Amino acid sequence: MPNRRQVIKSVAGLALISSTPCLLPSPATAASTADLVAAAKAAGQTKVVIAIGGGVYLDVLKELFFDPFTKETGIQTAFVSGGGYEERIARLRAMSETNNMEWDIVATTHDTVRSPEIANYVENLRDCSELSNVVSEGVDGSCLGNAVLWAATGNGIAYDESAFPNSSMRNWADFWDVKAFPGPRALPNVGTPWYVLTAAMLADGVDPKDVYPLDLDRAFKKLDELKPNITVWWTSGDQAQQLLWTKEVVATMVWNGRVAALRMEGFPISFVWSGAMLDADVLAFIKGAPHAIAAKALLNYLYTRPEAHAAFAKRLNYALPNKHAGDFFDADIKSALPTAPQNWSRIVETDVTWLSKNRQELIERWTAWISG
Repeated sequence: MPNRRQVIKSVAGLALISSTPCLLPSPATAASTADLVAAAKAAGQTKVVIAIGGGVYLDVLKELFFDPFTKETGIQTAFVSGGGYEERIARLRAMSETNNMEWDIVATTHDTVRSPEIANYVENLRDCSELSNVVSEGVDGSCLGNAVLWAATGNGIAYDESAFPNSSMRNWADFWDVKAFPGPRALPNVGTPWYVLTAAMLADGVDPKDVYPLDLDRAFKKLDELKPNITVWWTSGDQAQQLLWTKEVVATMVWNGRVAALRMEGFPISFVWSGAMLDADVLAFIKGAPHAIAAKALLNYLYTRPEAHAAFAKRLNYALPNKHAGDFFDADIKSALPTAPQNWSRIVETDVTWLSKNRQELIERWTAWISG
């Protein structure tokens, strides 16, 4: 299975514009998807159930990917959305242990997909030879063994510009500075506390390259300083977006795509790339999936149509893995992606090797701290 550096290299490739003309799927690739669809229907599989994030993220995915898939194949898509990654893992485990699996595909992060909590419940796709479009149309490294690469996002500071008309937040130290930047804050509680702890380390002056291994005592001590000013621990991207829109908070940690959506609606908001964390979403195929063949047809289909990948990037500023998407957007869009060179150089990397060894202890300590 690729290590973190290999995956980051593949995600970074999403920022590159192909120097060759866009290549439409070859007849052989298209036939591969068609064969999977035909086999799914022959097996009586007429839908796919996906556990994935909701809100504007899912709305755009439906418009650009899932609805066209249904229109072209006749296979319906159903969604289980809401809640955080940890909640998804708990539900996945419960269904597996009771031999009552209802899902086919689960969306999670690269930071978590290799952890035992998820790895035990998803299929090994090996070299993705059954998913020819992942191999032929995806950036190098799109096949991760037990998942396929999907959206690359930045997880950083978003702040209401109208709350600070004469100054701008520049980093996590400013987020912690409630005197210079007064007002209520929000932070996520979605089962990935290492992002918040990373922010605390950066706010405490740690150089990004020295954040890992996380000094948990130091990170929680720094969080203790800010905790009285955290009025909401949000549990979904929709909630985080709403908190800013209603001005319930002046700043929060959130994905850059949520900021793009608010900006498109005219909200005065800024996203800070300095100290933002890479949050690469992946799609995993679940063991015991009730619609296994249809699910593979969908995963294969998602890697086609580079114009849809480009449209998604334009709408949400997330980078998707079709290697020809760059032929369909201009420099302004490219500069807003997490993989743009000026943004990529400021993004902080999670040490997944350390995380895989310390994740359970970290989760337990986080749960005790946030409940205290």
